[in-house]
Amino acid sequence: MWLWIALLFAGWQGWEQVVQKTSSPEREATKVFEVILDAKWHPHRDNDGDSFHLEHGGKVHEFRLYFADCPEKKRHHLNGDRLAEQGRYFGGLSEAETVLVGQRGEAFTRELMSTQPFVVCTKWHKVYNSGRYYAFVIFPDDLDLSAKLVSAGLARIHTGGTTLPDGRDKKAYEQQLKQMEAEARNARRGAWGRL
Repeated sequence: MWLWIALLFAGWQGWEQVVQKTSSPEREATKVFEVILDAKWHPHRDNDGDSFHLEHGGKVHEFRLYFADCPEKKRHHLNGDRLAEQGRYFGGLSEAETVLVGQRGEAFTRELMSTQPFVVCTKWHKVYNSGRYYAFVIFPDDLDLSAKLVSAGLARIHTGGTTLPDGRDKKAYEQQLKQMEAEARNARRGAWGRL
């Protein structure tokens, strides 16, 4: 709860380490997090559990979560190896099971972001050379979407990481995620329970 309050305060007060800007199609990377308070879920066929479109300031941007990677939600000619890798991570899921986890991850993310308030924190760092930007999505319970997905057994700990918006260390946060993942595995949630 305190993180949520601090982020709201930071966004409203123009806190020294947070930059509040208006959106534009191409954004330059920053060294500090921009806190976006009014982003809304934007339906798009490419949305999935860890990458999605959000509307903010009259523009639509595609964001990709730090730390978490949900399985692919469908099979196509370019992602067979990736699906196999994701299935192995979760203990040897079949391709069909892995795709089902991806579909459940997408539904989980869509439901949360369509029905609950959230804050987006981004430095506008691009994901490879795509039009996507890395971000944290934080909910009023102080958990970010990556943690919620890992805890639900719908994402693996993977992709880029960074120091968190509240100043927590990247490695310490990865350890926290590993603990959440172990709990999800032991409770057989999501992919760990083979659905």
